[in-house]
Amino acid sequence: MAKQSSGQILIAFSPGRMRAGGFTMIEILVTLFILAIGLLGLAGLLFEGMRNNQGSYLRTQASILAYDMADRMRANRAEAQGGSYGGFSTATIQSTTLPACTGQAAGCTPSDQVTVDQVEWTLQVQGTGGDMAMLPGGVGTIAHDAASGIYTVTIQWDEASRAGDAGEDIAGDNSYAVRFSL
Repeated sequence: MAKQSSGQILIAFSPGRMRAGGFTMIEILVTLFILAIGLLGLAGLLFEGMRNNQGSYLRTQASILAYDMADRMRANRAEAQGGSYGGFSTATIQSTTLPACTGQAAGCTPSDQVTVDQVEWTLQVQGTGGDMAMLPGGVGTIAHDAASGIYTVTIQWDEASRAGDAGEDIAGDNSYAVRFSL
């Protein structure tokens, strides 16, 4: 609507027509805030997934190491049935030097093979001699119940603790045990 008065043209706008199209700054900021919260949630999911994947990898390594020792004991059955492997811990081993029989063509006696198995297993668990440990802070123990003939091979390692649904720490998540008889 235009009016003319004394040579000037006055244009009057109604308030409904002044509204411009597009987004306001507040709408854009709210959208960016919601997007940022969503991206933070996605980053948290990725981080938790990577941590669970690492925990799964460590548990797999522990399983491999535990069954490796079980297979070594089955291969040296006579000594294992006599309890020679029982009461062993990689944390208390005195020496990680292999016996001299390992370099001989005749091989080792069954009792020397127990020492070879324990030293080689210790080197694997602790990661000594390799570029990295299979398990960070890994400790392996072997227990033997003479009455039942059951062996228990346990592997423990250091891992960041995880929280449960109620915020409590999940205990025992960094340990793997295998029980078997010969």
